[in-house]
Amino acid sequence: MATAILHRDNVLGHAGPARVWHLDPPALIGGERHPYVCIWIVPSAGHQDAEVVAVASTESGAAAGRSVQRRPGSYTLHGDPDSPEYVDGCHLVALQILGGYTVEAPRPQDES
Repeated sequence: MATAILHRDNVLGHAGPARVWHLDPPALIGGERHPYVCIWIVPSAGHQDAEVVAVASTESGAAAGRSVQRRPGSYTLHGDPDSPEYVDGCHLVALQILGGYTVEAPRPQDES
């Protein structure tokens, strides 16, 4: 089963707060396999609806490659995200579109 684990939350430097997800198996994006994807929500502005953006990324949330071109998992919303549940749902839908990923709870950190 394809799973996504939250790797980093609240990553800055994008058009909205971003999350980096670790994907297992890695997603096929732009003809290459990528183990990380960065997803953020661009707020609506004027006559432009809000948008969920997904791009292949590094572990830190930087775009993998030279572009932040929207990739599978990106889509347009109607209305503004206004609650944590709405934001969580946007990420879940993006991961489903990207490759049928389901969200798995983060693994406990090894405290040794």
